[in-house]
Amino acid sequence: MIAQIVDKHERKVYRFFETLPGLLVWGFLLSPIWLGIIAPKIIFFYITLLTVLWSFMAIKHTYGAIVGYKKYKKELGINWMEECNKLNFSDLPDKPTLPSGLKDVRHFLLTPAYSEPKYVLEGMVNSVLNQTFPLEQITLVFALEEKHHQRLKEDIIDILGDRINDFENILFYIHPAGIPNEAIGVAGANRAWGARKAVGYMMKQKGSIRDYIFTTFDSDSILNEQFLARVTHLYLTNDKRDHKFYSTAVHLYNNNLWEVPMLMRIEANSVTLASLSDWAVTENDYKETFSCYSSSLQTLVDADFWDVQLGVDDTIFYWRAFFARDGDFTGAEHYIPYSADAVQAETPMKSHKSMYLQLRRWAWGTIAIPLSMVGFLKNKKIPFGKKMRWSWMHFERRIFIFTLVFLMTFGISLMTLVNQDAKQINLTYTLPNIMSAILTITLIFLVPVTILRSKIVTPMPKNWPFYKKLFYNIVEGPLIIINLLTFSLVPWIDAYTRMMFGKKMKDLYYTPKVRDI
Repeated sequence: MIAQIVDKHERKVYRFFETLPGLLVWGFLLSPIWLGIIAPKIIFFYITLLTVLWSFMAIKHTYGAIVGYKKYKKELGINWMEECNKLNFSDLPDKPTLPSGLKDVRHFLLTPAYSEPKYVLEGMVNSVLNQTFPLEQITLVFALEEKHHQRLKEDIIDILGDRINDFENILFYIHPAGIPNEAIGVAGANRAWGARKAVGYMMKQKGSIRDYIFTTFDSDSILNEQFLARVTHLYLTNDKRDHKFYSTAVHLYNNNLWEVPMLMRIEANSVTLASLSDWAVTENDYKETFSCYSSSLQTLVDADFWDVQLGVDDTIFYWRAFFARDGDFTGAEHYIPYSADAVQAETPMKSHKSMYLQLRRWAWGTIAIPLSMVGFLKNKKIPFGKKMRWSWMHFERRIFIFTLVFLMTFGISLMTLVNQDAKQINLTYTLPNIMSAILTITLIFLVPVTILRSKIVTPMPKNWPFYKKLFYNIVEGPLIIINLLTFSLVPWIDAYTRMMFGKKMKDLYYTPKVRDI
């Protein structure tokens, strides 16, 4: 019954869920004002709850980072190609999707490119050339945007040099500009174009893509030399291979980490540590694809590649595969890293602007809410419990988490601003002191996280003067809070508000790749 109603009024239902994130975020941000007028005591209890939850999250995040770091160090110490060679294929699960032997396993690597300079492409290509997995079992696919395709192709061929024939295939596909209804400034349309063309070519050549593991990553990505061997081992040893995506928990930004302004570095390190911690302590059934991920190539085809209209590629791939598998699609993680570029432009001012625009594009990933909620209502095969759990995860990750720090910081002040009588309530004076004490205690968890960060990311440059190192270590803590109230909040509010008012961001921002060389 519900599915029929949604089918009949799908556009209106979808539009309702598009407005919901913005309405909820603004409702929470303004709650000290509207609740401060009608029920000020509720604000006290709510902010107290937020403070307790913040403390719990700090403990959980720290524990997850420690667990994740231990797994990271353990996996780095294993020779994964050697482990692949030890596998007994007769003992491996899911025989219908299992290659007959290690020699039959193939990798399909897809990289989109727009206008990246040669030195950026060089790092990515060389990292593939240095893989411990045999290159003759790798098909390397480059999806190039039309505007700069000639120079990009020439640069890649020059970097490959005499090793160009070491691969099973190297394929170039040119994504034409100006195709109607395609989102601009995001790689989804480019990826989809290149992947469709490459799969079509391989089907003609071989008649089957069954033994291919698909991986996509950006043109600035530098893969650890064991990356593909580890993905291979994870893929072969997992049951229901076509119902999983395979992701590293360790997303690094070491390519230019110490060249960028401090807020860029803080944002990059936050992504690294949050991902490491989250994969270590949160159930894998409720993870989405991000930046660099793998699946069986058959899953990519069954998901019908990427949506070229939404302006989001990485996160939305998960949801396309999720519904193609009727909700039976989950993540499987490993801890072999890759490294990408932190946001950097020609000047510090341009760098900050570039990061804001990139984060706003990431925030547009909240389009997953209307996309998934409509899918939940239409698809009867997905368990009700999973639908409800995912609905809560959307709220927690995309609504609640972004308003938490703002409300803890400004909630009581905003309330007393609109309701002078609230100043007569004892909690107006005692609660801030209690909150301050609790938050001060939780700062202790910055110590182990900071130590772990220093062990994972590339070390601070040795040639930095002492005062510069000291300054960074002193101001980093306060700047984390500033970042939470600015770059980790405002771009999301911007994107949610645009979506709420029906603005279709089909011309998104492409983040240029700039490094000091």
